[in-house]
Amino acid sequence: MAKCIAIFDFDYTLAKTNEKIWVWSPRGTRVYDGKKYIPYHPSVLAKINLPKDERIDDSSFKEFYSLDLSRTKPINITMQLLNYHTANYRKYDTYILTARPKDAQNDILNFLQQNKIDTDRVRYMGLKNSDPKIKIEFIKSVILNKKYNSMFIYEDNSFVIKNIHRSGISIPIYRYYIETKNKETRVTLYEN
Repeated sequence: MAKCIAIFDFDYTLAKTNEKIWVWSPRGTRVYDGKKYIPYHPSVLAKINLPKDERIDDSSFKEFYSLDLSRTKPINITMQLLNYHTANYRKYDTYILTARPKDAQNDILNFLQQNKIDTDRVRYMGLKNSDPKIKIEFIKSVILNKKYNSMFIYEDNSFVIKNIHRSGISIPIYRYYIETKNKETRVTLYEN
C-alpha cells in the first residue's frame, strides 16, 4: 500500500528559534575572521532577495550546528500536526527537512521528544543550505525514489510553498504555509 509523505521545516515552522544565518556583506554590521556579515534569522532571510554583492556559504551556518534548547519554543499548531502524522506512521512517512546541518539532529530530536513527539517515527534531513531551490530538488529526489500517493508540506518559506507544485512532482501536494508574527501563528493551505 502506497504511503503519503509529510515534510516539516523546523525553524519557524515547528519551533521559534534564535539562531541566525550570517550573510557575508560589505555592509556587514559584525565581523568574524576579518569578514563583515549581517546576521539574519531564517524567517527574515526567507522573505528577502540578497543583493549580488552578498553571499551565504558553509560558514554562514555557524550558529546552526546546535540548538539553544533553553530559548527554543514550540509552535503548538504545527507540533500537533507533526504529532498527528507520526502517530499515523502506517499512513505517513514523516520528515524534518531543515537548512540546518546534520550536526543539529540530536538537539532537534531532543527538543521534539521534550514536546511529546515520537522521534522514532521522524526522519531528520539536514541540508546545510538555506536555498529554497535546493530544498525543492531534495524533496523531488525523495519523491522519485519512493512510491508516495500524496505529499503534505509544512513550510515557512513562501518560495518553497509557491513553487514545489511546479517542480515536476506528479502526486497531489498539500502545501501549508506557516507564518508566525509575534505570538500568533497562521497556517494557510495553498490549493494546487
